[in-house]
Amino acid sequence: PVELIKTVVSQELLVRGEKFEDIFAEFDEVPLGAASVAQVHRAVLTEKYGSKEVAVKVQRPSIESKLLGDIANLKAIAKTFNDDLPLDYYTVFCELEKQLADEFNFLAEAVAMDRIYDTCTKDANGMPCESPIVMPRPVSGLVSRRVLVMDYLEGVPLSRAAEEMLKKGISG
Repeated sequence: PVELIKTVVSQELLVRGEKFEDIFAEFDEVPLGAASVAQVHRAVLTEKYGSKEVAVKVQRPSIESKLLGDIANLKAIAKTFNDDLPLDYYTVFCELEKQLADEFNFLAEAVAMDRIYDTCTKDANGMPCESPIVMPRPVSGLVSRRVLVMDYLEGVPLSRAAEEMLKKGISG
């Protein structure tokens, strides 16, 4: 529910005395998209934060402990039945657990976004160049472990673009 999402955003981003409306002039109640770890809402920042359209990725409350609890249970089962299984699932679940740690840390995701941007905007000699692709950038000061505010980019989901290409008889 949007009220729960706004509560998470408020807990993560607001500084003392600040209200939700001090950051967001608009905040769409219906998410643009949702997945198991987070959902994304379109919003518009207030003048104080640049008056621009953004996408706000918000981690679902308690999802980290739920998923890591599931992984712990899978590891326990895999360890118990390790000799009877055709594959070392314990090791597989340990690796999955390590990979999920990054999925829950939007600060790390923002750093990765900036690193990719920096790589795409330098030529082979390390000189600045125009990026061959358009990518969202995190909004400085509006990123936390559980909330990531980034540039909003209008687009078509890849799945829909692929469907349209197939309809037109274009193949890759």
